[in-house]
Amino acid sequence: MVTSITRNLERVIFVRIHLRRLAPALLTVALSVAAVSPAHAQSSIDYLGRPAPHILQQMEDFAAKPFVPEDLRNVVLAAVAFYRGEGEGGVPLPENAPIINQFIWPTVSASCINGNLSATGTAIAIPGPASLPLPGTPAGQTSFVFTALGTSTAADQQRGMFVHWLNISNGRVGVTQLTKGSINPQGPATLSGTADTGHGQVLAWLDGGVTLADATGAPTNTCNFAPTATSFFVN
Repeated sequence: MVTSITRNLERVIFVRIHLRRLAPALLTVALSVAAVSPAHAQSSIDYLGRPAPHILQQMEDFAAKPFVPEDLRNVVLAAVAFYRGEGEGGVPLPENAPIINQFIWPTVSASCINGNLSATGTAIAIPGPASLPLPGTPAGQTSFVFTALGTSTAADQQRGMFVHWLNISNGRVGVTQLTKGSINPQGPATLSGTADTGHGQVLAWLDGGVTLADATGAPTNTCNFAPTATSFFVN
């Protein structure tokens, strides 16, 4: 009886902590949805959940404004180039790839590449059942993949890149650590992990760092990325 009460109390505390951490992202999403009509909201993304071409053009136009700081301009332009498929890509996807859910905004780590250049990070969620990432994502589970663009390969041992998630349909909560797998073994650094989210609407918040390695596999430095978030449905 005491053990059951203790577990329930820990669960309540856990949910409250992560709802507090997710609050800024949820507020951003709510304000964005409220500011546009449903038809316009649907046209703002493509079938993979990526920004539509006119949204990318607006981002590029914003970055060209003279008042935008150079660091912010570089981050925005890097994100635009990634979503347009220009330059270096993230996770390779075949033509019959499953539908993925892009995290709402790209993230950035300063002084990451060679210790002095910023790196842009992108994250996706893949609800199961899906064939990717290998060996696949089972039904009722979700795979998360994070890629630090422009970096070397990831070190075998990672200090911690985490996805905090909450399934608002079934009440499940959890923290999934992303580790080095078989994706992009030669770089850019890519981490992945699978969570037993169950079916329903899931909110996810990613934060942490990626430890890079040199050509011999020896760790070089850790790049800490700003948080990013997403919401998706698991069938």
